[in-house]
Amino acid sequence: MKKIVLLIFMVVFGYGYDLKPIQISKNVYQFIGKTEAPSKSNGGNMVNTYWIKTDKSYVVVDSGPSYNYAKDAHKAMKKIANLPIKYVVNTHMHDDHWLGNNYFKELGATIYATHAQAKKFPVGSDAHMLSVITKEDAENTKIIAIDKFIEKDFSMKVDNLTLDFIHFDYAVHTPEDVMVYLPEEKTLIAGDILFSQRITSIRDGSVEGGLKSLDTVEKMDVKTYATGHGKFTDKTAIHQMRAYFLALKTSARKAIDEGVDINTYVKTADFSAFKDMAMMEVLHKSNLGFAYSEYEFFEEK
Repeated sequence: MKKIVLLIFMVVFGYGYDLKPIQISKNVYQFIGKTEAPSKSNGGNMVNTYWIKTDKSYVVVDSGPSYNYAKDAHKAMKKIANLPIKYVVNTHMHDDHWLGNNYFKELGATIYATHAQAKKFPVGSDAHMLSVITKEDAENTKIIAIDKFIEKDFSMKVDNLTLDFIHFDYAVHTPEDVMVYLPEEKTLIAGDILFSQRITSIRDGSVEGGLKSLDTVEKMDVKTYATGHGKFTDKTAIHQMRAYFLALKTSARKAIDEGVDINTYVKTADFSAFKDMAMMEVLHKSNLGFAYSEYEFFEEK
């Protein structure tokens, strides 16, 4: 009964984010989301977002699922240091990560993102997230123009810190993905290149791209891994994602070699080793179908 009353309250009055930052390295703070699908009951708060604190300003990496989320995150960060927000970086095109952009734009921030995001979500278009969360939580949220496009790897000095941008121009999680690396403290903000605790979705990416991106990440000198979803900041996400990607690749190729059709494969593939990972019931069967299609005419390079 209490759960029903709480749900009714949230539908009528909104989720109320009550965000609390976690310091994960010297200059990086994390807001950690739930490992579940977006809903009215969580206000879309199922994503990790990050704030980089320089000596004079903030850089926000992923602005979250709504204007009100971004506003609440800012309120929490002002308690740590009341600094201007200089830049906002969107790691990829999925709307759970960047629908807070217009809040920060109102404060004068410059928005960095990919061409894939602009193509998928032109100014004034609708975002699926806004049909999932309550009208109260979605209030004031709108899709705005991107100021600067990330098209390749580059480095940028922001006050006292160096930020290295790693741009993937092949399909990983989406057609374009971006990571932000702080070499001074060996912290990698990976966006949805890395998940922990829950499985990824490959609907806009690829298994091969995912494995290739993990090779890139593992070659880097990283102490703290800031993931797009999940709480772990060590190498847990790398191990979990590689295991899942390899299982998709191996099982799909085996099924294709043995003449098993896609529907049978999706129904019978044994992924019990991953049963404790969040979002299996929501995303896994689709991932099986995408993996099968990817490898049906695949030639190993």
